[in-house]
Amino acid sequence: MASNEYCFSKKYDLHIIDRVGGGDSFGGGLIYALMNGKTTQQAVEFAVAASALKHSIEGDYNMVTVAEVEKLAGGDGSGRIQR
Repeated sequence: MASNEYCFSKKYDLHIIDRVGGGDSFGGGLIYALMNGKTTQQAVEFAVAASALKHSIEGDYNMVTVAEVEKLAGGDGSGRIQR
């Protein structure tokens, strides 16, 4: 990716339960995705999906799985956590 390029993610319309931890979930998701071979665009999509899902969970700990994040980031999910 050239230094003058930008990545944008999908917009998620989810019911927000708790905003605490959303930024940390984005940062952790971005690092995880980049360290696991995703492209820059895929990493941004993964990080935003991780952050969006965190907003649907009460508390400061993101209890979602990689599979749940990938499902939402890939466009195949409503944002509802399946437990």
